[in-house]
Amino acid sequence: MAKLSLYAFIIPGLFLISCSRSVNQDKGVNEVLSFYGGSCTSGVGYKASTSEGKQKYFELEVRNSETLESFASEPEMPASNIAYLFYHSLSKDEKNDYDEICAIVNFKDKGRKTFRYPKEKLAIVESKMAVVEKMVNLIRNKNFEGIKQFLKPDTTHVHYDKDKLIATLAKADPQFGTIKEFLLYGFYFNPEKDSPDFLHISGALIRDKESNPFSIDIDTKATNDDIILLQYKL
Repeated sequence: MAKLSLYAFIIPGLFLISCSRSVNQDKGVNEVLSFYGGSCTSGVGYKASTSEGKQKYFELEVRNSETLESFASEPEMPASNIAYLFYHSLSKDEKNDYDEICAIVNFKDKGRKTFRYPKEKLAIVESKMAVVEKMVNLIRNKNFEGIKQFLKPDTTHVHYDKDKLIATLAKADPQFGTIKEFLLYGFYFNPEKDSPDFLHISGALIRDKESNPFSIDIDTKATNDDIILLQYKL
């Protein structure tokens, strides 16, 4: 694949510069293109902050994508996924080299939306993907009772019967067939200040019969594999 052209612009307190990409950066951009198609422009930027000094970020903008258009009503989903796909492709040193990843999604009718993801948040998502894979494997092996031991709802904000939830999942699952993989659509962190810190990871279970939506809410402060909620919804 031909290397994408880079662009540069300057506005007060914020500037993006054109530069050559590393092998891992190329891999990250190509991961984004493979998922969304369309076009992706990228570059390294710097922004001035009175409290934190100059910060370095990597910016990616996706446009002219049919897949992207399917998420026009919830732009944070593809934006977060773009940031994660790029971040996950970087080496440890490269991940530490950027303060944040900036993802811009450009829709035909809804315009240009910008989202910024600090490296600390992306590191949390990357670490919690292991929990997602563990739950996916339990479902793949039809071990729904095994999931129940990891369900630890915060009863102040989340109310459900674990036995009923597991029974519902087990009943619905056979119609979809064997799981091939989990495909990440995106994530968000709980925006409510009076609620526990949790991470919502959303995607799809790709199956041999019919793929289905799949999401997990995880307590970001948990040091084990406990989850707040698992459901066949985005």
